[in-house]
Amino acid sequence: MFRLLLLTACLAAPAYSYSAGAPTNICSNGLTPEHGVDGQSSPVPYSFSGDSKAQNGKVSLTLGGSNGFLGFAVQARDANDKPVGKFKVVEGTKSQTLTCGGADDTLTHKKIPHDSPIKSVAFDWDPAGYKGKVKFVATVAQDGGTYWIRKVLKEVEV
Repeated sequence: MFRLLLLTACLAAPAYSYSAGAPTNICSNGLTPEHGVDGQSSPVPYSFSGDSKAQNGKVSLTLGGSNGFLGFAVQARDANDKPVGKFKVVEGTKSQTLTCGGADDTLTHKKIPHDSPIKSVAFDWDPAGYKGKVKFVATVAQDGGTYWIRKVLKEVEV
């Protein structure tokens, strides 16, 4: 009987999402969530809009799409694929920073109710002395089982 209960519990494991923001282990696994299912291979339905060059020492962007989403993690990466710069929270009810390689180098979600997915989130990014081209990459979760991993969504010259 115990084996049957154990087997049933293992097979019924749900796809977990992190409703309070990405955990720090996302820093070491390439922004890959550990939701228990594979990411999507279809084109990502989200994109960044905003600055194409740094303006007054910052880049202002919005991550959004026609489909709502429940989670995200964003980094600005250099030519060596390393996170650079610092994120500044603009919408404090939707986002927060996370420290991966450096302070505030990753932006992630706050608690987003499952019945009220967000359509967009605005933020600022400070190059913090970095010069050159950066790629803004994002992992975006439409829900706990539907997500796109580390897609390059915008390049910006700093």
